[in-house]
Amino acid sequence: MLLRNILNIDISNFLAGLLAAIFYLILGFLLGFLIGKGLKKWSKKAGLEKGRSYNFIELFINVISWSIYILFLYLALVELNVPIFTRWLTSILVVIPALTGALVLMVLGFTISTYLRNVIEESRIEGGVLFSNLLYYFVLYIFTVFAFKTALISVDSRIVNYLIIILTGIIGIGVAYYKIRKE
Repeated sequence: MLLRNILNIDISNFLAGLLAAIFYLILGFLLGFLIGKGLKKWSKKAGLEKGRSYNFIELFINVISWSIYILFLYLALVELNVPIFTRWLTSILVVIPALTGALVLMVLGFTISTYLRNVIEESRIEGGVLFSNLLYYFVLYIFTVFAFKTALISVDSRIVNYLIIILTGIIGIGVAYYKIRKE
């Protein structure tokens, strides 16, 4: 009798988890699909498809949609209580939002730096072209560093700081070499 009660509880828990998992999968698919469609419609309405970087915008929209799909797949697997898949997806879920955040920071940095460069160049102040280019690369660099830190959020911060210093040095040497070679 006791064994039968335990089996009934396990079966009923499994069925409840299965129904919750199916609900999460359907909800995740619908949300990911609708948000992706909505973002595509918004980007076309805003005229972004005419720009040369529309592929980048499509990539960004796909990353958001797939992040939603994976999040709800994770929630479904948690409800099913399958530890192997749950651990695997947990490791992925740490990376995907970090990469999405880094992508958002890169787009934001590029947009802000381009806007500031155009505003300064249009003001036609003396030395404006040089200043606008310096500001453009500075703002782009700052957002790149933040994006890099965001993408590697699961890595020890000292290692990330060392990597940023090394990459900054390599980029600086590359820019200096390019300028010297150009002249």
